[in-house]
Amino acid sequence: METKEHNHVLRPLAKKRVDHHMVYIVARNPRNRDERPFSRAYDSIVRECRRHPAWHVKVLVPAQVDALCAAQLLLSLFSKDDVQYTIIPVSGYPNLTQVKDELLAAQEQLHTIILINIGSFLEITNETWFGEFPSRIAIHIIDSARPFDLKNLFGQESTETDPEQGPPRVVVWDDGHADKLVKEREAHERMEYGILEDSDGSEDDSDEEALESTEDDEPSSDGERTPGQRTKKRRRSPSDDGGKRRRRRRTLEGSATIVTRDEQEEYEEILANHFNSGSHHGQSAAGIIYRLCMDKGFADNELLWLAILGLTSQYLGSSIAHGQYDNEYQTYEDEVARLNVSMNIPSTGAGDDAGVRPSKEFRLILLQQWTLYDAMLHSGYVANKLGTWKEEGKGRLQRLLAKMGLSIQQYQQAYTYMDLQLRQQLTDQFDKIAGEVGLVDLSYMTFTKSYGYEMARTCAADVVAGIQALLEAAVGVRIYVPTEGGAGGGELFGPRRLWHLKRDGASKGKESSSSKMAEEKRREDGEGEDEEERLLDGEKVWQTNFWIAFDALAYNTNLRQSMTLAKALQEAIVRQGCAILEKKTIKYYREFRLIRIEEGPDLAIFSHPSTLSRLALWLVEATRDRIPTIVANKYASQSKKQKKSLPFVIGCLNERANSYIVVGVTGAPEMGQVRKNHFGLAFLAAKDRAHARTRHGTFETSAVEVNRSDFKAFISALADE
Repeated sequence: METKEHNHVLRPLAKKRVDHHMVYIVARNPRNRDERPFSRAYDSIVRECRRHPAWHVKVLVPAQVDALCAAQLLLSLFSKDDVQYTIIPVSGYPNLTQVKDELLAAQEQLHTIILINIGSFLEITNETWFGEFPSRIAIHIIDSARPFDLKNLFGQESTETDPEQGPPRVVVWDDGHADKLVKEREAHERMEYGILEDSDGSEDDSDEEALESTEDDEPSSDGERTPGQRTKKRRRSPSDDGGKRRRRRRTLEGSATIVTRDEQEEYEEILANHFNSGSHHGQSAAGIIYRLCMDKGFADNELLWLAILGLTSQYLGSSIAHGQYDNEYQTYEDEVARLNVSMNIPSTGAGDDAGVRPSKEFRLILLQQWTLYDAMLHSGYVANKLGTWKEEGKGRLQRLLAKMGLSIQQYQQAYTYMDLQLRQQLTDQFDKIAGEVGLVDLSYMTFTKSYGYEMARTCAADVVAGIQALLEAAVGVRIYVPTEGGAGGGELFGPRRLWHLKRDGASKGKESSSSKMAEEKRREDGEGEDEEERLLDGEKVWQTNFWIAFDALAYNTNLRQSMTLAKALQEAIVRQGCAILEKKTIKYYREFRLIRIEEGPDLAIFSHPSTLSRLALWLVEATRDRIPTIVANKYASQSKKQKKSLPFVIGCLNERANSYIVVGVTGAPEMGQVRKNHFGLAFLAAKDRAHARTRHGTFETSAVEVNRSDFKAFISALADE
């Protein structure tokens, strides 16, 4: 038998069977009409709507503050242009599959799908997602999450200049990040469209069979397709697509299309580094759509405020670093000055002052809704410096406030009722005294807005906290909240009542007396642990919470009530965090810290991944400079910054679902810094190694639901990564 050696054979690399058109657009100079891609993309949607007036634009929105703000911005534009639209709440990847199937069944009256904070991680044109939709349907992705799937960005060269191929099928609204992916784009295009120089010399049928696709993107053992898995497609010959393939691929012309083995290894490493870089975030979706509002000349205070809330939600959730926040803040500060020309004119009262203003605020959660003492007591930043989870830490806080010249009655008085001159002097007082205990970054620049007579001027952080609280626990959770007008003096004082939202605005019509009674019965029975399955008036609890939060952005009564709920949730977070630190229930692994929550009065509250993530962030902040000596000695080889930034993994038992909700949060060495989150990929790897039954119920890849009996094996596999 003759042996062939070193016979170089040119083979085409992976290529999709179906033609899909993918482009990305970036906001350009708003003063140049020809450089407004956002506006052109929006105009194309409006044209399709006018061509088919009976068809609706489908807008898919997850339960996130930024996504809700972005949706409100987009709907304000649609209303001005008489565009028919349908908002579809989506809870996570499993729910997205269901929504996709429903849209596919009704595709005859569909021309545009808009994904807000959904889709950046997914290969949208894969058949598992939207690959079965006809090419006439345009899919717009407006997502702040990174990294992007490169096929969404560079799946094909721009088709805007090729009339035979029509408009782009997938349009990614980008903040400029894609332009920086020069090496990644080259690697993707060469590996996707180039020709591989092979040296095995085998050209028979068995070689082709070996190149058939292996579906890593199939549903997992529990029937769910996970977002981090990717698809390998078979290599195809140039003749498979005939002339169309050659027309699409300029890179096949000339010797530059040949990819050597060394280049292949280099490109594969570049692509692997991109996809394994960890999740992070770019400009908020609300910020992207506000740029569109500016292009269209529709920007006003209400729309600007929504963009500010989207940015603030990213900052408070540690999704973006302080530098990124500051850059966006400067842009919005200019917008505030442009839209509020009378900003420096003194107000004659609350009712005539509904504008947006820049403001320097303390890094104290819900300060304007609480007392100064309570706001400091529930701050992770203050807890880190003073150790307020212990009695001696609370004593240090009280002595600090006394040293600033504040009496007990003053710092336990509602902040908004404190003497105005005293409040104005707090910044100088903190600058003089707080440095002694390390509270040097206690303030930051943000914005406030007055809601007229219905609500006092409120900072963006408080509004975000209120909307987030409604998303997590507007209904479906048994929780006691402070009674308005009750005594101050901390979370242990004052009367309490069982939380119940009095509906307002658009959501009011959804509430009937029977639904009120049913909800009260559920609360009294202690139900509420499994909101994915529970129904309220025929609607899932998470959907009800979505619409309540969505309406609260437009109706002040819902928003005003949300502040009470936000305080109660923050109390639960701090109460649980203090118990964890006081009882020292943190287990240390080489790469992360593990916490298991399996009992307590707030167990149902932390079955929501978002609430559990906020507990993890509070612990990261509270322990940033506090790592036990025994742990420091164990990891003495690590640098100080590495020790300070050891991530947290928290698992909370969901007794009703017989599972654990698990979240992973990375910690940055310094406040205002952000590290990319690698737990999404780590969770997938741990699941495979432990053969654990898991479920990604949300769009947050670093949050996963693990079967109760598989939890121990899952954590062991995660620790071995």
